[in-house]
Amino acid sequence: MRRIADAHVDVLWRMLERDECFYGDSRLQASYDKLRGSGVATQVFALYVDPTKPPTSQLEDVLRSLDLFYRQVVADGRVRAVRSRAELAQARERGELAAVLSIEGGGCLRGQPALLRVMHDLGVRGMGLTWNYANELADGCREPRGGGLTGAGLAVVEEMGRLGMWIDLAHLADQGVADVFARTDGPVLASHANCRSVHEHPRNLTDDVIRELIARRGWMGMVFEGSFVAQESALSVDAVFKHMDHVLELGGEDILGLGSDFDGTSHAVPGLTDASDYAAFADQLAARYGEGLAEKILFANFERFLSDVLPA
Repeated sequence: MRRIADAHVDVLWRMLERDECFYGDSRLQASYDKLRGSGVATQVFALYVDPTKPPTSQLEDVLRSLDLFYRQVVADGRVRAVRSRAELAQARERGELAAVLSIEGGGCLRGQPALLRVMHDLGVRGMGLTWNYANELADGCREPRGGGLTGAGLAVVEEMGRLGMWIDLAHLADQGVADVFARTDGPVLASHANCRSVHEHPRNLTDDVIRELIARRGWMGMVFEGSFVAQESALSVDAVFKHMDHVLELGGEDILGLGSDFDGTSHAVPGLTDASDYAAFADQLAARYGEGLAEKILFANFERFLSDVLPA
């Protein structure tokens, strides 16, 4: 079975909000059995925060999600929390699911780099500065004014660079993306975003942003949220491939990967409704692009990114 790396699921949010279980007979789109049954070897678990809540409540939810991660996901022994290259290597040697933590929406930091350092100490290795709307750090892609980074956002970005944490461009307004590129040469990715040239949506990336990710040896994960893929009448696996084709045409063979958004999607793509569909999707991808390129897209490109970014 082919190995797969997925850079974004909202499993912890579903567990927190709906009291779901990661193991056993689970209703999660990305439960342990569904992930492992389809060959997923690396999974980034998002620490999503509801941006409508006050920052203090957002911080509390992140801490509760971290508790779920360490006590219910990795405590079983079949999943390894990965915070370093050494732990990634251990997961590979033992055949465990490598689990990495990233924050989705920096409002929980309340504009304070000190709280970012605490999150890093708790194992978080990346962060998206916003969700769709504005917070203390920046404007999200749905904020009408379309502003860039605030002073607090610039300070947090600087601290992320010092810590070696990746900045996730997903959900960030275009001006904020430009500010990130202008103010840091640290690791940057887009965990779950598609191509705006293929399907016009503010959550998708422009060609210029994709080219910059290529130039920086970053990474970009194709997302299976249908509203980011195509019009509802045209949703299909082939529609996802059109986004991949475009990234490849731009020269993105070495940065392209997958960020499903399972357990966070509201419009399913037929054939990609949960992680149990991954094995068949991997077969389709290999048939389209060949085994060598398929292996890079499915797994190797994100493995390279983690090896570049994680501390020893």
